[in-house]
Amino acid sequence: MSYRNTGLGLALALAFAGSAAAQKPAADAKPADPAARLLHRMDRNGDGRISFEEYRNAMLRRFDARDKNGDGKLDGEEFPKSWLAGAGIEDSGHSISRDEFSDQLEPTFNQFDADRDGQLAGAELESFVAARKARRESQP
Repeated sequence: MSYRNTGLGLALALAFAGSAAAQKPAADAKPADPAARLLHRMDRNGDGRISFEEYRNAMLRRFDARDKNGDGKLDGEEFPKSWLAGAGIEDSGHSISRDEFSDQLEPTFNQFDADRDGQLAGAELESFVAARKARRESQP
């Protein structure tokens, strides 16, 4: 599949960020606010911000969890069809390697890191959550 459009990177990253699988222990109560839920899943050091490293690690954990056959790529049933909706990509097999996916993470993160401090917090985190919600609502 051709990934010339970075819209796929945003679509994939937002889809993964919206995953229901929590990354913290089940003992933690699940927050009601979407931004707080995202922090709950990704903020490993508990500082109330999501660093690029925390974001990247969370996203790659989700990729690995979907890669059922362990071949380092998502294809076939591993590749969620919802990721193609509105992504503006060529449909030629629905396959993406872990490296291709990883390459899209920093540009996606940077779209929301307005102050370029390497952290998503406050309004940046709210913008990320709003983009994820808009993406999800635009899918059929």
